[in-house]
Amino acid sequence: MTCVNCQKDIAVMRSSTDKKIAGVCAGLADYFDLDPTIVRVVWLLAVLCAGTGLLLYAILWIVLPLAPAGVIPTSATVTS
Repeated sequence: MTCVNCQKDIAVMRSSTDKKIAGVCAGLADYFDLDPTIVRVVWLLAVLCAGTGLLLYAILWIVLPLAPAGVIPTSATVTS
């Protein structure tokens, strides 16, 4: 997919810098420009309530490529 305003390629990738288990939630948060904590809480609710979140997490862990180490996620807070 190409970003219309920024003219760069955007791909869903697992985060290599902001990860707790495999970087799936942080990668999705970066893709959707959300806070990673919100995505992790929603994912935890999906695991506890429906149980399908665990299977989907494992599939995304295998399918999504790992982001290069030098890539800084856009959802990260920048401090001056």
